[in-house]
Amino acid sequence: MAAEQEAESISDEAVKAKTGKTWAQWFAVLDKAKAHTLSHQELTALLRDKHAVPRWWNQMVAVGYERARGMRVKHETASGFSVSISKTIAADLARVYAATADAKARKAWFPKGTFEQSSATANKYFRGSWNGSGARLEINFYAKGVGKAQINVQVNKLAKEADVAREREAWKAALETLKAKLES
Repeated sequence: MAAEQEAESISDEAVKAKTGKTWAQWFAVLDKAKAHTLSHQELTALLRDKHAVPRWWNQMVAVGYERARGMRVKHETASGFSVSISKTIAADLARVYAATADAKARKAWFPKGTFEQSSATANKYFRGSWNGSGARLEINFYAKGVGKAQINVQVNKLAKEADVAREREAWKAALETLKAKLES
């Protein structure tokens, strides 16, 4: 991968197969269109409307371009910063979900912080506000075969890039604690 695309983890081959151009070709096209002056929404509209780039891929190309041109850093979204951590646990999906949905069980493994639930669907997701700072917590659950489940924690709308590392470490430790509790 070229230096200007080091922030992007999708290969040239994959981008070309799905969009018709490599990263370097997209960067040249977007530089010529003065895409560095566009908002993210304007950039994705340009890719979609003028270049017929499919929806998911126009997001990927736009974010890759924004990162390469210093318009966005890793983990940055339009609404702040975001971090995701997941863990596969040798436990039934319903058991992993219950350890999250039940406030008493959750207290035994959640990192320190203030959580206020806003929505949930059994064995699928659990969402709410996190630490009263505008951050949002989204926890998703996936069956991974008999007696195995994956839990994916995503913290969105973090205010600062530095919050990403702190949240990642807190949730990595929390998921290790949950895994140990459920697998013992």
